Amino acid sequence: MKKLIRDLFVYGSLRKGMKYSHYLKGAALVGRTAWIRGELYDTGEGYPGLIQGKGKVYGEIYHIDGRQLKKIDALEDYFGPDHHLNLYERITTEVYTPGGAVQALVYFYRDQDQLKKNGIWIPSGDWRQYRG
Repeated sequence: MKKLIRDLFVYGSLRKGMKYSHYLKGAALVGRTAWIRGELYDTGEGYPGLIQGKGKVYGEIYHIDGRQLKKIDALEDYFGPDHHLNLYERITTEVYTPGGAVQALVYFYRDQDQLKKNGIWIPSGDWRQYRG
């Protein structure tokens, strides 16, 4: 049996029914309706980028194990805390659910200025709704 180690908040291509949801196969969905504070942008590469902000970004929370986390780190181009090659930084932050707030891992886009300049802001904060 795999040891459950962390909660992960997903807001884009890892969400249920999206392009990379198979990375979470076998993970327990523990929060179907969840959101965090931030701003969501279309990177133009087929996936979104999340940055700090005052808006709401919607997603799901999963219990994941170490094997899944390692694969998702690779998908997200995360090489370790503050690594110069990171596309995203993996941060533990507060995620809100109808049942209250929890702490979960979240991937934030590293180059916020570049994303604001070149990305397309998604006002709804919902990648699934935006992608149709």
